[in-house]
Amino acid sequence: MRGEVCIGSASVLSLISLVLLIFMHVGQINTSTVPRGISMVNVNTSGYGTGLAAALGDPISGLYTDNASAPLQAMQGVRELYKFGLYSYCGYVNGSGICSNTSAATRWEPFNVITSDMLSNYSGFTTALITQGTFIDSNYLGDFTRGAYYLIIIGSVCTAMALLTGLLKHTVLFFLSTVFAVLGSLTLLIGATIWTVMIKKSESINDFIVGPSASPVPLGITVETGNAIFLLWAAWACLLVSILPYMIRAIARLAGFATGFLTLAAGVGALQKVSRQGRYLYTEDGNRFFIKGVAYQEQGTVVADPNSPFSEPSTFIDPLADSAACSRDLPFLQQLGVNAVRIYSVDSTLNHDDCMSALSQAGIYTIIDLALPVNGSIDRNAPKWTTNLLDQYIKTIDAFKKYDNVLAYNVGNEVVNDTEHTGTAAFIKAAARDTKAYLQSISSSALVGYAAIDGNDNWVVPLANYLACDPSSGGSGSAAIDIFGLNNYEYCGEGSPTAYNGKNGDFAGFPLPAYFSEFGCVRIQPRLWTDVPIIFSQPMSDIWSGAVAFSYFPAQADDGQFGMVTIDGSTVTTSDDFDRLKAQYTNVTFPTVPSKSDAGSTAFPECPAQNSTFLASTTLPPTPNEAACNCLESIVSCQFTPKTSDPSKIVGSLLDTGCSLLGQNGGNCDDLSADGAAGKYGRVAFCDPETQLSFVMSEYYELTNRAATSCDFSGNATVNKNAPSSVSGANAAASSCLSNPSATFTPSAPSGDSNGSSGSSGNGSGNSGNGSGSGSGGNNGAASLLGGSQSALVGLGVAFVLSVLGSALTLA
Repeated sequence: MRGEVCIGSASVLSLISLVLLIFMHVGQINTSTVPRGISMVNVNTSGYGTGLAAALGDPISGLYTDNASAPLQAMQGVRELYKFGLYSYCGYVNGSGICSNTSAATRWEPFNVITSDMLSNYSGFTTALITQGTFIDSNYLGDFTRGAYYLIIIGSVCTAMALLTGLLKHTVLFFLSTVFAVLGSLTLLIGATIWTVMIKKSESINDFIVGPSASPVPLGITVETGNAIFLLWAAWACLLVSILPYMIRAIARLAGFATGFLTLAAGVGALQKVSRQGRYLYTEDGNRFFIKGVAYQEQGTVVADPNSPFSEPSTFIDPLADSAACSRDLPFLQQLGVNAVRIYSVDSTLNHDDCMSALSQAGIYTIIDLALPVNGSIDRNAPKWTTNLLDQYIKTIDAFKKYDNVLAYNVGNEVVNDTEHTGTAAFIKAAARDTKAYLQSISSSALVGYAAIDGNDNWVVPLANYLACDPSSGGSGSAAIDIFGLNNYEYCGEGSPTAYNGKNGDFAGFPLPAYFSEFGCVRIQPRLWTDVPIIFSQPMSDIWSGAVAFSYFPAQADDGQFGMVTIDGSTVTTSDDFDRLKAQYTNVTFPTVPSKSDAGSTAFPECPAQNSTFLASTTLPPTPNEAACNCLESIVSCQFTPKTSDPSKIVGSLLDTGCSLLGQNGGNCDDLSADGAAGKYGRVAFCDPETQLSFVMSEYYELTNRAATSCDFSGNATVNKNAPSSVSGANAAASSCLSNPSATFTPSAPSGDSNGSSGSSGNGSGNSGNGSGSGSGGNNGAASLLGGSQSALVGLGVAFVLSVLGSALTLA
């Protein structure tokens, strides 16, 4: 059974059960519409006057009250009808009534209730008249129905917990949802059975006969099962049926988890770490490793870019957070014979345990891009390396560091796409430097990579060499990437091995592992994939370490339509494109040369010189310093306080406005500037855009002698009452916060991150590396159970239950 079908059907049944129980609980708590119509049991006494008169042989007067609002149990007269609920009971006269005080675990004692409404003489007659039967045994009925109440309460809570835990996509929680459903079904069954038996036993009063033997008449008190009992039984049935899909899903997940655990414990089939030795990749057993992969990410909303053959994404779908989709696709990834998938964007706040575990057990590594669409990546048109980007990268690493199948993290994809933007490479290299330092600090063995667009050789080759070089000329490699990816689409149709001659020559002496991070030309159809055996054999295998076919999912680009499968819900339909790649990948045998001992060590070259086609400076941006930026934000005199819930929509225009105003008043925004070609970076350039805007606003506010109107910016700025009182004091405080704006250091987890709390702060002068790297992340495949998003879901679930209950109580 499909995972989403199990989840959906079980959740729907649990929800129905919970709603039925809520309505059962509200019965007879007051006389408004809904409660008045729901009761556990009804006792009709409208005929008791006739029966009592026949038994006494005298007319009856004053037995009943005609005042519907007369207090109960105060000898004010019997009501014609009594309806009993779990928390109180109500007495009715001609359709109108009054209810007793509401309390939990109300005992059902109908005889005591009725006789306490009678005048003392009639209660005495009734006690003398009815001397046997369950109906008059108040202790018996009260004790059992009170116990049944607690069982029903437990069952109701278990039903709610089964629903909530069933909605959370965690292996252990699916098991818990099954446990809650079983426990709830059991307690509801016992509670419903007790109530049903008590009612049936009390119905013996219905057959009670009084009066002369010659003309006997019914006693006139009748007990009837209330509709709440039927709601209770229906709720139990729904919850009972829900156990099956819950159990199927839970068993499936636990089986997968147990298999993975036992596999890891036994050391059989566990993924080996992949390390870099010289310019090649090797597994722990010393064998040469090649990336035989496929791009695995559904295309989000795209925006056309005239400078790129692929449209730029503006949204994304995290493929590793959808366990049902992973289960659906994994058999087809295995059919392709891939050992790696490339993921372009992930959401670090989501849970990825199921997908990563399934891929690991299938022997599939992941190559994860750290950038996100729009504001979550280095902008080639206005490049910066800032605290918000570094924090985003670190949060993603922290979300995936526990998995054993992270081969590499890419710090960028096609950021540089022409000569004009080659200065951006300085920011990419800074991102690689800080990402690499953080990975080393947490003892992660994942590689740091970059995926380049295949442009003109006069800048693509220098870009690759620049990202692999050591700016310090000390050979440490601390600012070098570990693996270089090239998105290459040169080979089309039938093709020829000569199609790759140019690139083979360009990268013949490249010092690091390199691979095709995308390949599979669509300009000529059909795609035959006949370049696969060329890539994975000599001479190309001496230069390249594999390739990633683009793309498993459909993807539209200017060159044409990519994609190997079509998805319709849970159904995957493969194409001829898929079958041809499968045939080629299946026949691949990885070359074994050179051996690890012959691969040599990595020699990080000197960086390429700047020229007219390659502009990047070897002076890199500093490590973004979150502590310095937080310090600055706290002391600036005019702070950015946006009126909108999405500040990113107005930061850019307000920065333009602020810098223009500064220029008109003799100031400038040089402190915000970042120039990768000149190697010059303003002292606030590494701060996030909002902190930069607060700084600009304050600069303008100070230049205008703190005029009140200068700290407004259309209502998006506020004077900071905690700022230094003088201009000189403000400048001194800012200088103190930014005392070392060029520092490089090992970053740490951002403030408030569950994996760390100190933020990206420090004042060191850099990190040294050992010139080697390794992939496949950590070796811990354990799964976390709950994250922040799940807590929010629990809160929403509780709110839903309370809202349904509130609605039921207020209906009238």
